[in-house]
Amino acid sequence: MTLKGLIKLTGILQAQPLTIIQWQILLVVAENPGETITDLVNDGKLICGTPSDIAVSVKRLGEGRHDRPGLGLLKKQQHEDDGRYFRLSLSPKGKKLVDKLKQQIKNVK
Repeated sequence: MTLKGLIKLTGILQAQPLTIIQWQILLVVAENPGETITDLVNDGKLICGTPSDIAVSVKRLGEGRHDRPGLGLLKKQQHEDDGRYFRLSLSPKGKKLVDKLKQQIKNVK
């Protein structure tokens, strides 16, 4: 990718109220639905922080906290074998946003 392309990509990403880490999480989950945070980190697919750091961003991308609503872009489903873990997938809103992003960056070089 050229410098001009990188600048254009940065502009596309900045048009949404998301951090680069949050974008990485959305894109990785889109490509790996049903995986847990730990699986994605251990497989080297998420490299933007520790599982604990990523969990904070996942909460923000999902349902949020009691004092701060989430963005509703991710869904979490409790892991059937271990209740401490959650399988991640995009919500319909998250899928729409990721599809829009992919369409915008398709021609960035």
